[in-house]
Amino acid sequence: MHSGPIRIWGAIELAKTERRVALTNMCVELQRELIEHLSQAGDDIGSAKIIFDSLLVSLGLLVAHRQRLREVVNAQAVAA
Repeated sequence: MHSGPIRIWGAIELAKTERRVALTNMCVELQRELIEHLSQAGDDIGSAKIIFDSLLVSLGLLVAHRQRLREVVNAQAVAA
């Protein structure tokens, strides 16, 4: 009886997560470009690499969360 709001919640959460994955992926690419620029300029890239690694971890966690949400949404669609 209450499956409608749950399906809607899942779809909304999945859409939010898709957006976060895209944004984090953009940040990863920008950070990669920054590291390349700093490296070519001969500047220290230590801190930039730490941030890059952190962004990669965040991206990995978001992708895993997105996959779990997709499974929930798909299961709800099958059950409907």
